[in-house]
Amino acid sequence: MEDQENFAHNVRVAGQGIETAEYELAVADAEEKKIIAQVMIQAELAAGCKTNAAQLRAADENPQVFEVRLARGKAKGKLAAAKSNMVAAEMEFKLWQSNMATTRFDKRIYNS
Repeated sequence: MEDQENFAHNVRVAGQGIETAEYELAVADAEEKKIIAQVMIQAELAAGCKTNAAQLRAADENPQVFEVRLARGKAKGKLAAAKSNMVAAEMEFKLWQSNMATTRFDKRIYNS
């Protein structure tokens, strides 16, 4: 029973990690969109970039946009790591479950 609670705890911890990572990714996405929009407006007003393509190019060249895109990439990496922790917790439980089934089967065969 203690093993089951440990596995459940591991899954809960991994779930909390996924929740945090999802939130950080959502914040990073919103921040990226906000910064890109601001830089596009600045490009239109200051540099006279009238077309969407010109504004996007100006945004792509902006170091602030580069940094916010890196932050978004880091958030995606954290989410991937949290999901892999969840998979690892599930695999650990399935391995334990398989071992318990094998033990029960052996007990039936050998009447121990």
